Amino acid sequence: WTTASNALNVTLQCSDATGISNAQNQAPVATDNCGGTVTYTKTSGIFVASSCVNSGTYTNTWVANDVCLNTSTTFTQVITIEDTTKPTWTTQTASLDATLECSDLTALASAQALFPTASDLCDADVLNVVKISGQFVASGSCSNAGTYTNT
Repeated sequence: WTTASNALNVTLQCSDATGISNAQNQAPVATDNCGGTVTYTKTSGIFVASSCVNSGTYTNTWVANDVCLNTSTTFTQVITIEDTTKPTWTTQTASLDATLECSDLTALASAQALFPTASDLCDADVLNVVKISGQFVASGSCSNAGTYTNT
């Protein structure tokens, strides 16, 4: 092999579809000491997910053959896919805030049921939003007025 071992190995973000495609289209180069034609056989590895379904590896292998059917050692390429980018909130800041009358229990229940939404470049289904409901904190001047702060 004239391509150095590990030269085609790469680590990419799961959202980098172009980079992944380019990495999959890479190929090593081999030469034959007698100058003949070298043919290649590629075995494309399937994606093997790690503990995170969006992260894992593709392991591709090649063998080269010369015209006399001499076979090279196996050349291995490892494409590592990572998901290290945090989700981002798509709900605007303060858009779930509400000011209500203390007697409007229906509106209070509706406001407490609201959840923000998030998006992620590698996960189209960001549903595992965890809500921590805050306790009612009365204002200093009126025990019926105050705030709930949910996170």
